Amino acid sequence: MVHLPSRISIGKYEVTQGQWRAIAGNNPSQFTGCDNCPVEQVSWDEVQEYIKRLNQSTGKHYRLPTEKEWNMACQSGSRHKYCGSDNIDAVAWHEGNSGGRTHQVGGKQANAFGVYDMSGNVAEWTTGCCNKDCSCRTFLGGAWDSQEPNVRGDAKAGFGAMAKLLAVGFRLIRDN
Repeated sequence: MVHLPSRISIGKYEVTQGQWRAIAGNNPSQFTGCDNCPVEQVSWDEVQEYIKRLNQSTGKHYRLPTEKEWNMACQSGSRHKYCGSDNIDAVAWHEGNSGGRTHQVGGKQANAFGVYDMSGNVAEWTTGCCNKDCSCRTFLGGAWDSQEPNVRGDAKAGFGAMAKLLAVGFRLIRDN
């Protein structure tokens, strides 16, 4: 976890397949065989169950970031096109350099807060809603299969809360 100025901590990395397996007991990812790769193909609803189990087992309070918290962590006190740099290849696995798959977390340059992979690798679920009843949830950051505009720090998309997408995972916030 990385402590942020807003008195919360955010995961230094996206939640990995190994971390998911330790709590959920399975690995839903398409790109298996890599415990340090981000978990993907997890729905927003499944992430909520994971968080509930994690909180019960640790006695701490983890949750998904709000869009505002995610963006604050991404920008890390500066204004870059991508989370941590204006050079996409320095900070992101994307369509042009990923080889069509996810990669181990932390393989690119961290941003100024020391947070990795906020641009690319997998897009990340947030608590944000993209419709009035919140049946559609937002994810940010772009992924291994994203074209350049969709990896920018301000890129946002959404999908149904039950959807399991090949390019979407998550990172956690811990309230201090």
